[in-house]
Amino acid sequence: MTKGQRIAKMRKRKDESQNVLSKVLHVSPSTIGMWETDQRAIKDEDLSKLADHFGVTTDYILGRKVDLGNVPVAAHIDGDFEDLTDEERQEINDYIEFKKAQFKKRKENENKD
Repeated sequence: MTKGQRIAKMRKRKDESQNVLSKVLHVSPSTIGMWETDQRAIKDEDLSKLADHFGVTTDYILGRKVDLGNVPVAAHIDGDFEDLTDEERQEINDYIEFKKAQFKKRKENENKD
């Protein structure tokens, strides 16, 4: 999935039009359209605004993964979970954070030995 596809998916998930998103971000609707079709690069400032607006990280929008040693974890829950409620998604995110803390502690203990 491209950056543009992620942006479009998040916008549709929030049931927002390109016009509404453009007003929130103070850009033109055509800019939103070009981002969503990967025809225009996204400025760093706009990338941060998008991440804040959708409640995700910039890494998620960019399609980057979080690497926990030997355990790669997606930066955020993606489309496979779109039928879940916000509460269910939060529970999964909480579990991911719990596992990350476990891995970090394990690594710290291994480094002490």
